[in-house]
Amino acid sequence: MKIDIKHHTGLGTRNHQIEFNPAAASSVAGGRLQFILDGEQGDADWAEISPGVYSIFVGERSHEIHVAPRPGDFGVQATSYDVTSGVNRYHLEVRDPRRRRHSAPGGLHDGPQEILAPMPGRIVKILVAENQEVGQGQGMLVIEAMKMQNELRAPRAGRVDRVYVKEGAGVETGIKLLRLT
Repeated sequence: MKIDIKHHTGLGTRNHQIEFNPAAASSVAGGRLQFILDGEQGDADWAEISPGVYSIFVGERSHEIHVAPRPGDFGVQATSYDVTSGVNRYHLEVRDPRRRRHSAPGGLHDGPQEILAPMPGRIVKILVAENQEVGQGQGMLVIEAMKMQNELRAPRAGRVDRVYVKEGAGVETGIKLLRLT
């Protein structure tokens, strides 16, 4: 599987291509991973230690990586991520060529879409109800993280099929919040 990555830092933007050998990964929660990054082969041992947090060993170096969809880009179709490793923060845009084949015309996802928590926090307000129609960009819920309130917006127009959380509930990164159909 080849994925194009646009890596944004304070110094500018760099493009990378990474190819994974999915057969070499021992499970979806961790294992050994072979990859080719910009033409150079490598391998890593990795484990997901909590939702959105990964422990990765590359050679003799250990890294703890935190990955979260960028605000406004949630769910299984997220393509833009904030990645933190130590004191370094990165903005990554992932372009998976396979994604276009599975999308509706215009690149919009037309099947059920789970909206996941982009960060750990507390649900402050649910702005929609089950079976409610929503427009693209419409606010769906407010999550508080580190004393900041973030409004999660609909990535596309659709109907709220399911609300998995209640106001006041604590959530971890990657927890299902809503299902949009």
